[in-house]
Amino acid sequence: EAEARAAPQGPRKDIFKGVCYAPFPGKQPKRLDNDDFMANTTAALWHRHGRGDLALIRSLGANAVRLYGNDPSYEHGEFLDEAAHNNLSVVVGFSDYPYIQMQGNCVETDFDCYSQVKTQYDANLRRGFLKNGTDGAASYHPALRTVVLVNEPDLKFPTLSTPRHFCKALLSALDAVLDAERDAGLSNASAGLPNVTAAF
Repeated sequence: EAEARAAPQGPRKDIFKGVCYAPFPGKQPKRLDNDDFMANTTAALWHRHGRGDLALIRSLGANAVRLYGNDPSYEHGEFLDEAAHNNLSVVVGFSDYPYIQMQGNCVETDFDCYSQVKTQYDANLRRGFLKNGTDGAASYHPALRTVVLVNEPDLKFPTLSTPRHFCKALLSALDAVLDAERDAGLSNASAGLPNVTAAF
């Protein structure tokens, strides 16, 4: 399945000009309870009826915004709608939670990340990553361009000196995403599939 998904739909000819977006809401260092700035709870920062950060990012000449935190218990559809309104593509990070933070994380399950990532990605799909068309068929939100499945895996998992564990973690996470897509009714033929990557 991974090979079928990786087959390009045609070359993208647009130039990617992105801005990393993590608007830390404080003047003094402090611990954040949640770093998901796509969540509706942070709309006052990015929505046009608030501070309008996404419109500002677009006015600077960017055509994409990259996020890091991603709490699947929050709704993300409104953020993606606002990004689309501003002609911005979105590069979504995947939380460290299933990989190294939750009880029963990937490291604790011998680098098998399937069940942890599947649960997280199922929730992401239900809470904004997918839209239903007029025919009722689900497809990815058009603003969602890339999903960074693992950010800096070389810092979370054993180094390439133990490639079996490293590869097991990445491939089991990708398997979970593919199964979550299939369960949601998406297929390799679905238009607008986002890129999936690991960012080193």
